[in-house]
Amino acid sequence: MAEHNKSQIEKCLWRFVREAKNPVAYASINTIKCPECEKQMLDHTVPEANECVNQFIADVEDLEII
Repeated sequence: MAEHNKSQIEKCLWRFVREAKNPVAYASINTIKCPECEKQMLDHTVPEANECVNQFIADVEDLEII
């Protein structure tokens, strides 16, 4: 993420959050690996997915590039 510009970061965040919140709908297109715990998003429970998404957003905000 540190190599991304603001536009790329926003696009990645949007895509990750969208797919992480509904992995079943996007599983047929491509699988998404969680950047926080490295598990497939389909292997997450809803609380786990929410926790990983929130942590990912916090980590990106800590980079202070957006």
